[in-house]
Amino acid sequence: MRMWVSLALFVTWLITGITGVILLVAPLAVQYGINLPVDTADTIHSYVGFMFFGLSFVHLALNWGAMKTYFRRMFKK
Repeated sequence: MRMWVSLALFVTWLITGITGVILLVAPLAVQYGINLPVDTADTIHSYVGFMFFGLSFVHLALNWGAMKTYFRRMFKK
């Protein structure tokens, strides 16, 4: 389960990043006559962003024990 959640997190992170770059450079691209699919990128960015947010909580829940151990060791020193 951890592997699939981590893989899904990576894929959603990648898609969110790519669509974010499209949304960021679209106004500049228009000046050079390049039309990017801003409406589609905006929709995908929003929905996949929500998926990423939800999967982050699942990831935290699945790895909570390891995180507690890590923080205990970190603050023990």
